[in-house]
Amino acid sequence: MFTVVLVEPQIPQNTGNIARLCAAMEMELLIVGKPGFFLDDRRLKRAGLDYWEFVRMRHEPDRDKFFAGLDISRSYLLTTKVDRPYTEIHPQPGDYFLFGSETAGLPAWFLHDNPQACYTIPMKHAGVRSLNLATSVGIVMAHALAQFNFGYGSF
Repeated sequence: MFTVVLVEPQIPQNTGNIARLCAAMEMELLIVGKPGFFLDDRRLKRAGLDYWEFVRMRHEPDRDKFFAGLDISRSYLLTTKVDRPYTEIHPQPGDYFLFGSETAGLPAWFLHDNPQACYTIPMKHAGVRSLNLATSVGIVMAHALAQFNFGYGSF
């Protein structure tokens, strides 16, 4: 239904957990750029448990090529750098949800060039800068999937 895009993820356990979520909810996982681990890393595989046969995962190693070909009108950029909450996202099947690396987020130039596509997960405590990547993907994707009754027909 949706594609979860991880741009240069750094922690294999986060990516493995996200892969498991994608398998469970029949979403595609796209890893863009150079991850901070090998895609056959044992920590990645362990976090995904024995669900890898159900994961639809692709890797696009050329980050710039991916950004250049992305249909931004069908994409949502998740970042801590804006105030617009993810609850304002009203996706359609086939849309892309982009999440940046655990250490750097999405590139600043990309966010700056596409402010209409930027959303955040509001955090009540001002001292907390960000959430775990796997947690963030889970929160945002649960909201998106709930708008389609998690794929079980309409409400």
